[in-house]
Amino acid sequence: MADAAEAQREDPGALNFLACVSDEVTRETVNRVVSHLGPLKAKVRSGDLASAQRAIDAAAPPDLMLLDISSSDDPVTALEDLLHLCPRSTQVLVIGSVNDVSLYRALMALGIVDYLVKPVSGDVLHDALAAVIDHRSSESAAAMPRVQAQAFIGARGGIGTTTIAASVAWYFVNEFHQRAALVDLDLHFGTLALSLDLEPGRGLREALEHPERIDDLLLSSAMASAGDRLKVLASEESLDENLQFHPSSLEPLFGALGNDFDQLVIDLPRRLDDFGRFIFGNADQLVLVTDMSLPGLRDTLRLVDLSKRVGVRNPPLVVASQVGAPHRGEISQREFERGLGAQIDHMVSFDPKAAVTMAHEGKALPDAARSSKAAEEILQLAQRLSGREAAGKKRVARGLLGRFWK
Repeated sequence: MADAAEAQREDPGALNFLACVSDEVTRETVNRVVSHLGPLKAKVRSGDLASAQRAIDAAAPPDLMLLDISSSDDPVTALEDLLHLCPRSTQVLVIGSVNDVSLYRALMALGIVDYLVKPVSGDVLHDALAAVIDHRSSESAAAMPRVQAQAFIGARGGIGTTTIAASVAWYFVNEFHQRAALVDLDLHFGTLALSLDLEPGRGLREALEHPERIDDLLLSSAMASAGDRLKVLASEESLDENLQFHPSSLEPLFGALGNDFDQLVIDLPRRLDDFGRFIFGNADQLVLVTDMSLPGLRDTLRLVDLSKRVGVRNPPLVVASQVGAPHRGEISQREFERGLGAQIDHMVSFDPKAAVTMAHEGKALPDAARSSKAAEEILQLAQRLSGREAAGKKRVARGLLGRFWK
């Protein structure tokens, strides 16, 4: 199943286009259409979704893909896996042999741009691809890279949610060379700054109370530095004060942060007022951290239910923390997953030695104990959140939280 055709154009603004098509007739149609579209750096290959996975170049991922699902037994799951190998900006058109409205809706829910049913005429294919290319071109001049917001919340207290959030941000910066802002929205009891041996700034409360005052000067004075590309926005307000902010104050704050950072890592308090619900519904990815106790299972289920009701962008990831800790009252993984109705997405081991080292040095866990098992497990989570999950690695099945997410 080698290459069928490769058309390379030297225009530096050309889009990277990858097509994997199983039958020769459609492949010839794609080649003919591509020759009249541009500018494109086009690779038209023979193959199915597995071939497309192997053809994706992590160093230069495709901007646009045309994928053939006609030979796939479970195209929705296979496409979901494949999409995690590409940045969110990659746009995908799908062709197949089944004309089914349920399949169409499932594909649209994944973010697929269009679904074309074989046999595909040259005119139909040309119009579909041209519409995507024209849309991208019209937006490219004004478009800025969009910051990604990852929100972490613990189903229980004291289970390492802040540790995991800080570690993920550290990996974004030091492993993936991104710019990251850690935002601690617990202004009374937050420990993000403390865990990194930093003095909390004084501007977060002002930014939330007076969003009209937000500017680069306010933010730079409010943020503590944990490195060249890792900043922390936190506060430590008096317990005598009842702090209440309108959710609308978050939009200008995150908009301003988006000018300087690639990733926002938000540590949410377990106080689910309108403020927290706004984060639930607007974060790119919600990460639910739990232990494997019965109370942890109960509250994870409640948070999953809430995330459905507020309309999260993507199904939440469930991360089991402090796995193996003798004091957590764990039930078995099998019992926990049966009660959850899904498999746990990631597991982070109880590692008291690494935790002590981290606390003594005032550093993120992977900075203090890079070779620890817990750090390696958090790296897998960071890879997934950053879109850098290893190619060819099968993701954990999402069960009810993924395939049947409605």
